[in-house]
Amino acid sequence: MAQKTGYLHVVLFLLALGMLALPAGAMTNPSAGYCTALGYQYTDVKGADGAMTGYCLLAGNQSVDAWQFLEGNVSADQSYCRKQGLEIRTISDPAVCGLLGSTCAVCVKADGTTQEVTSMMGLDFREKICNDKICCDPATDKTCAIGQESMDGILYVLIAIVVLILIAGIAYFLLKGKKGSEPEKKSP
Repeated sequence: MAQKTGYLHVVLFLLALGMLALPAGAMTNPSAGYCTALGYQYTDVKGADGAMTGYCLLAGNQSVDAWQFLEGNVSADQSYCRKQGLEIRTISDPAVCGLLGSTCAVCVKADGTTQEVTSMMGLDFREKICNDKICCDPATDKTCAIGQESMDGILYVLIAIVVLILIAGIAYFLLKGKKGSEPEKKSP
């Protein structure tokens, strides 16, 4: 009986943990987005160690590390800033770089001010919500109606979670009640 109660405690703990998990926002790969937004070809290459590295195929068949290109460390002449006639500079400032990390490229405008390159391009790397082949960004697109099917799916998941919690609770109390009703064994 103690073993069954132990399993039940584990199940209840996992259910509670599942209820506490918050959905995480997803992002597309910024280096891939930057590369393709400039009209270049992006590709992932698997290294000998199994790690994936993204490459951007620039004009003249020049292949560069996509993150290094995004950060302004390589091929600055083919960057967005230079295409706009602006200087490009690599900085280390998490407040400016935001979701890109601590290092990023900025374009230096004529008045001397700077702006992070993907922000200046209007790129957004957050995953969009898609339903019935229609995608939208709930943070910016107020006209995109997410279909009722999406809400139905969420409702079914919530109902399933509540049912699982009820079943686990009932099982717990039934096992607890059986344990309390068992007569004590006397030792000889």
